[in-house]
Amino acid sequence: MLETLPNSIRVILARILLVVLTFSLIWLLRSLLVWLLSKPLERLLARAGHAEMDHAIRLVISRPSKYLLLALAIDVGARILEVNPALMAFVTNVTRTFVIIALTLGIYSLVDIVVFSRRRFFLTTGIAVDEALLPFIRTGVQLLAWALALVIVIQIWGYDVSGLIAGLGIGGLAISLAAQDTLSNVFGFATIVSDRPFVVGEYIKTSEVEGVIEKVGLRSTRVRQLDQAVVTVPNSKLASSVILNWSRLAKRRVDFNLGVTYMTKPDQMETLLDQLRTMLQQRETVDPDSVVVYFIEFGQSALNILVRCYVNIAEWRAFTSEKERILLEVMRVVDSVGLQIAFPSQSLYIENLDNNAGNQLNNHLGSGLNLSEQPLQTQNASDDKGADRAPIPHSGD
Repeated sequence: MLETLPNSIRVILARILLVVLTFSLIWLLRSLLVWLLSKPLERLLARAGHAEMDHAIRLVISRPSKYLLLALAIDVGARILEVNPALMAFVTNVTRTFVIIALTLGIYSLVDIVVFSRRRFFLTTGIAVDEALLPFIRTGVQLLAWALALVIVIQIWGYDVSGLIAGLGIGGLAISLAAQDTLSNVFGFATIVSDRPFVVGEYIKTSEVEGVIEKVGLRSTRVRQLDQAVVTVPNSKLASSVILNWSRLAKRRVDFNLGVTYMTKPDQMETLLDQLRTMLQQRETVDPDSVVVYFIEFGQSALNILVRCYVNIAEWRAFTSEKERILLEVMRVVDSVGLQIAFPSQSLYIENLDNNAGNQLNNHLGSGLNLSEQPLQTQNASDDKGADRAPIPHSGD
């Protein structure tokens, strides 16, 4: 029957049959091609200690391989059929489109695998990011890949994309200006999640808000203050603020000045300093290397001692309770040495005051004190400049 057909028809049928065989052969060899391409990568990953990614690599290769083989079959079939140049140009555009789609699918699948988890992203790229940022990275890279693929495909089919890009640029600028606050808050969220200056449940303090973090959202963060009021802070403002995180303290500092009276003798001062240092260094909650106890100055109404140390307690209530016990122990040490804690006071000294002047001063002060009864030492005007002085207590002291 075939022998009765014209030679040209037989050639066309033979070419069509050859095209069908080519399509079938290429499609049957798809699994072999995937295996050949994935096996070296699997061995490489196994050597690097990433054997759990074997199945994922096969998926990355198998998805785009379908479109690559389809493009190859179409190109080979068109060449076998020896189509006219116009149709060949169309076939070439089709095959190029399939190649771009295949490459984009490969990138899309690869991003899904690499950004699957924080650990896998670190093993693949060496970059440590927070788990909450992975969806943004995955979506952003995939959208960028598809956008570039769309632009390339449009160019393949002979369309000018410069006007489209310009229009998209103007539209994107308008959208970005309209959504400026929203975008800044989203970037603020990314900054908070990546840098992790705080997490939910921690107590923070900024120039505008202080309290416990309740929720970190995409646009804002909720903070519950000490008065139990909930404050919603935009992420952009919070990300640009100086944040004091009280919940991440490893220890807290006790720092105060202890004043004792001027009646203290040098030997008593030395004994007091030694006992205070010993008491603090022997406490289990106090870091002994941080203990600082020094007589630092002669104050206006007291001899001031600097007391400073670190307490290995981070929780505020427990620290405050321990600080209370330390202060009570300091009072006991001062009392055991026989000293007194000073309080603000003043002393008034009168030079060459007779009884009449003392009575006038008593009436002026209204203190009820009779200076005429106080023993005063006087001396003549011809004596030296340094006259004896008698301390007169002030009624307000």
